[in-house]
Amino acid sequence: MDLKQRELICLGASVSAHCFPCFDYHLEQARKLGICEEEIQDAIRSGFLVMNGSGQKMWEKIKDTLPGFSLAENESCTDSKSMKKTHRVPGIRF
Repeated sequence: MDLKQRELICLGASVSAHCFPCFDYHLEQARKLGICEEEIQDAIRSGFLVMNGSGQKMWEKIKDTLPGFSLAENESCTDSKSMKKTHRVPGIRF
């Protein structure tokens, strides 16, 4: 695997792992290597597909394991009011 491929894989993985420092680092490295924006965007999209797919599978597992469990729409754990309420699962629409 060449360095270009490695950086694109790492960039997509940083998206799916929700790692902001990794994303910033690998985006910078990709640009330093002269990787075109289209390839960078494709790697980011791939990371989102993995992230959303795993999020959907986790939501299905939760529903199967805990019948009757629900989450409120548009709540976030970063909102202080929501910290005491249920949390929204990223990438899942209710």
